[in-house]
Amino acid sequence: MKVLITGARSGIAYATFNKLIKRGHEVILCVHTKNQENSLKEKVKIYGDRVQVYKLDITNKHDLELLSTLSYDVLWAHAGVGYGGSLLAMDIDVLRNNYEVNVFGTMEVVKRGYNNFCNNKKIGKIFVTSSLTSMLVLPYLSCYTSSKAALSILVKTLNIELKKINKNITISLIEPGAYKTGFNEVMIDNKDKFLERDSYFYNNIENINKRQRKLFSLIEKTSFKGLSDRIVEEMEKAKPGFNIRVPFGQALFVKIYSFFS
Repeated sequence: MKVLITGARSGIAYATFNKLIKRGHEVILCVHTKNQENSLKEKVKIYGDRVQVYKLDITNKHDLELLSTLSYDVLWAHAGVGYGGSLLAMDIDVLRNNYEVNVFGTMEVVKRGYNNFCNNKKIGKIFVTSSLTSMLVLPYLSCYTSSKAALSILVKTLNIELKKINKNITISLIEPGAYKTGFNEVMIDNKDKFLERDSYFYNNIENINKRQRKLFSLIEKTSFKGLSDRIVEEMEKAKPGFNIRVPFGQALFVKIYSFFS
């Protein structure tokens, strides 16, 4: 099995890559910049031709052509970004960029992967990373969470549509909980960049950040093993499950929260 992963530089994607390699699969790792490509190539060269590394900015039309030319059995659209802050304080272009990557760029990846499978008459599997936070209302993180909510709805709808027209290509939605990848901390800290001194939130930013860091420090999982094991398990199935939510405790909390909210 050959798996193509976007946003594969570190964290959950890289942990899953290691699991795939140990199980004898081939992997195509795609990263955002040329510097990341060069660094990752050096890091994984011990695996020889079992691993390929490419620069693939999912908002770049030229880069996206890779998805039409490469051969793979599983496509994992994992790349994403997140910006913190109140919508009242940030420039609307920040929100627009978050959607450009997490929604429009990701759906471009999905469409090109689907067409690749069809054009090559292959049985294909598509996985898309959203987030459990797509089901939560989190102050100062709505830029990110709303983009993931939109993505989850699109993938859920696409799953229904696919079942009507193509039994050979499946799509699965990965909704991880909070993991200590550094991603959440960056979102918390980068809200400062969008605050002017006359912002409504400028004088309260330290208290806001402190509360958010405390929340994530309490709930973040430090090990990716449970999640990466589950992802690989589903990728190896002839018919993967649709909704992958890990860790169980966080998934259960979100389900209860959404039921009563």
